[in-house]
Amino acid sequence: MTLPVRSTLVPVIFVSYATPLTNLSGDGKLWPIHMSIGNIPSSIRQKSKQCAWVLIALLLVGPKQVHKKAGWSAAQQKRESLETTNNLLRHILNPTSEATWDGITTWCGDGMKGKSYIRVVAWLAHHIENCTIIAVYNTRCCICECLADELGDHTKSYPPRDHKSYAEWVKNTNTEKLKAAGVKVALNALWTL
Repeated sequence: MTLPVRSTLVPVIFVSYATPLTNLSGDGKLWPIHMSIGNIPSSIRQKSKQCAWVLIALLLVGPKQVHKKAGWSAAQQKRESLETTNNLLRHILNPTSEATWDGITTWCGDGMKGKSYIRVVAWLAHHIENCTIIAVYNTRCCICECLADELGDHTKSYPPRDHKSYAEWVKNTNTEKLKAAGVKVALNALWTL
């Protein structure tokens, strides 16, 4: 996409990290999600007093499994938990996706109006959180379709993940193709961006 004249690209960076609340009362965790703008110099962004990172969401990570619920299997619990997380992320990121294609009208430094187009350029997180966000198994690579037993082998190259195909496979419930690609049966929040 070529940006129109008098428009600005606004790269957005997200950071997330699961934080355990306590070890004494279950496995409760909070999952804060912070956002910053990529146009801010890193020398400013790295200083905590500059407030370049904004907390946009504080998700509660529920327990891994509920054992006493009849007719609710562990696999169904995991899938519903993943879908809930991705639905929440989709809700949080929805304004970003609208501004990606339509742009938003902003005032420029010279006093003129222009369009700003927001693009998510990075999501910094641990591997397990990346797997949750992208909806892949944590034994697989989040970036390419490397096989689980070939992780760390840098002599081979693999194609990047094709999230549009995954979205179609999830809609058509093609679990065989999803499992072969290491993708979980859940729509990814980032596929819509």
